[in-house]
Amino acid sequence: MRAPLTAMAGLAAAMVVVSGCGDPARGTLDVTWTFGGQTCLAAGLQTIQVDLAQQVLNPNQFSCDLGGGSIAGGAHLLGSFLAGPYTLTVSGLDANGTLLYQTTQDITIQRGANVVPIDAQAVAPGSISLDWTFGGLSCAAASVTSVRMSVDGALIMDQSGSVDVACTAGGIDGTSISPLSPGTHTIFLTGIRGGQPVYWKQNLQVGVVSGSDTNVRVDLPPAQPTSGIADVSWDALASGGGFALGMQGAMTCDEAQVDTVTLALDPNPDGTGGTLLPPLACDNNGVEGTLISTGIPAGPHTFAMSGLRGSTLVYQTTHPASAQFVAGLVSNVDVDADPVGSALGSATLSWVFGGAACPGPVSYTLTDPFGAKQSGTAPCSGLSGPLSPLASAAAGLWAVDATAGAFQTSILFAVPNQSSASWQIPFSQ
Repeated sequence: MRAPLTAMAGLAAAMVVVSGCGDPARGTLDVTWTFGGQTCLAAGLQTIQVDLAQQVLNPNQFSCDLGGGSIAGGAHLLGSFLAGPYTLTVSGLDANGTLLYQTTQDITIQRGANVVPIDAQAVAPGSISLDWTFGGLSCAAASVTSVRMSVDGALIMDQSGSVDVACTAGGIDGTSISPLSPGTHTIFLTGIRGGQPVYWKQNLQVGVVSGSDTNVRVDLPPAQPTSGIADVSWDALASGGGFALGMQGAMTCDEAQVDTVTLALDPNPDGTGGTLLPPLACDNNGVEGTLISTGIPAGPHTFAMSGLRGSTLVYQTTHPASAQFVAGLVSNVDVDADPVGSALGSATLSWVFGGAACPGPVSYTLTDPFGAKQSGTAPCSGLSGPLSPLASAAAGLWAVDATAGAFQTSILFAVPNQSSASWQIPFSQ
């Protein structure tokens, strides 16, 4: 179950320490966040930091991934603030603590409840300058005419669109790559002689700082890679892959209730056939994807995926994902799979009010994976039973927007194909 971009359900809470007398003109503050229009997870963030100038927030950092597929969409700052102007800063940091997004905004806190949406923007990019040698030799001495590179699974091309970047340019053996987001990047390089790779450097890790150039000297040892490398992902939270892709995204392995996947290299246009690869666990210790480093000749290739629950096929790619491959370099492939058979499932929703009593009937609007909406009311016991609109529903990610008295929620939940799921829907005031 996942909170959408502006969800306030299931959010982290912070204790605020403020000074001042017993002025009754105080307000509470909720901050909702997006990052360049994306969720924190889609933006590659692990931690969100919230700061108010001249105020002490303890804690002021919140985890992006709340577990169970739920994504933090904001923070409720417990306590009260004197009414008046404040300067609010929202920062997004990756797993290494690198600042990737930050926005500072002047706000005014009014008496009562205040909700401030912030779309934090990416900080200034940086660049990498590479100076290379080949077995300790210069381009000329090694007879290397060009270098091919991939950065984080994306092939690097020169201004003409060629993957062959000149080994020497302007009298310098090297090149510059920009723009690059701050943080650590993974580079693969091959040195080309006579059109073939004869030197190869794998997994070069380079840190990039916002607004700065990072200079790196790299020596490529002799090697002759023959296969491209596919970084295949079906991680619905961190890539464009997943199961039952719809208007609100795709389902994860857990949400889709998929145990194992089988990938096919170069399938038919409808996703059937191709060269089948050995079955894989759908979720391998938190990794929903795999790296394939052999058997992929240079050139364009496609991938399809079958998702199995036990021994039953429940999802199958119908539009194979494609990518260009270069020997020795990494290419990203995001693969998705559609429901097979009935493409129907069911879900039960239970309302959770954080320990408070349910204030009465719940008014809700459901949005299905295709964007169609339906509204209704449900009792405090939840949305369930044979008459529920979710008793036989399209498989995929759904959204529920609901209110009950002063409580509200906006959250995503999954309907697995040919199965059922139960979700607790948290409300907040």
